[in-house]
Amino acid sequence: MNLIEVKKAADAGKLPVSIHTIYKWHHKKRYPALILKLVGKLFLDNDEWDRMANQARDNQVKEAKRIHSSVTDVA
Repeated sequence: MNLIEVKKAADAGKLPVSIHTIYKWHHKKRYPALILKLVGKLFLDNDEWDRMANQARDNQVKEAKRIHSSVTDVA
């Protein structure tokens, strides 16, 4: 777990998304493994962010290969 404090990271410009997006996700209880509230402060888990980004990339590559193979099968 590689936690960074959201407020400090936002001030330093080191957040992968806007601070408002993180607050919205936390409020709506999206991505509970990504955003944690400890001692009244929000933290973002960088390791979880990397895992999610890698998974999204892998899914996009799989989808692109699937589309490409269906197009080449038709031709």
